[in-house]
Amino acid sequence: MRAGIDDAETAAAELLAEADAELNDQATVEATNFFVSVKEVREFVKGEVPAAAVFISVIMCVLTVERLVNNRGTRVTLVDGFTQPHFKAYCRQLEKMDPFRRDARVLQVTVWDPKIRSHGRPRFQTGVVYELKKIHTMKFYHDMVQGSIQSLGTANPGVIQEFADFEMAKRARLDSPAPLFNNQARDPADEDEKEEEEEMM
Repeated sequence: MRAGIDDAETAAAELLAEADAELNDQATVEATNFFVSVKEVREFVKGEVPAAAVFISVIMCVLTVERLVNNRGTRVTLVDGFTQPHFKAYCRQLEKMDPFRRDARVLQVTVWDPKIRSHGRPRFQTGVVYELKKIHTMKFYHDMVQGSIQSLGTANPGVIQEFADFEMAKRARLDSPAPLFNNQARDPADEDEKEEEEEMM
């Protein structure tokens, strides 16, 4: 009987060590996959062809906001965060571009509403800088890079953060580099299926 207890303790220690290794790997990935420009994200997606469960974080400025047809989420189109001081001028330039050229200069993220409605869905404002974490299922749709994120409400409020400007967002990132762990993540494949349904509408 004692041998069985000792084996269980050894197995538990190994399991905890494996979990620590996973968390360390997650922290490394989240620190590495951090972007402030659309160009960087495009190069990452082209070069790495990330799996659905690979997460990235971005600090970017909101260009447009629209609710999905099924009212289960918000589609947010983003541009480089450092363009905020010149936001109106950059918007005018984008409006004059052909769709194919414009699509290459934006990142589109579908922000799914919290599963618990009482948490409230995030509100985005055009021209405002946000840090978005846990963006997954990165892919090209025509020539636009798209991804998804699950809004977790009060259970994990740090997934989406609003900042007064780009420099403040950068400072906050440097002051608090700790990774955002999430024990309530949904299966990225499920989100991908929902997004594809929306694209067909």
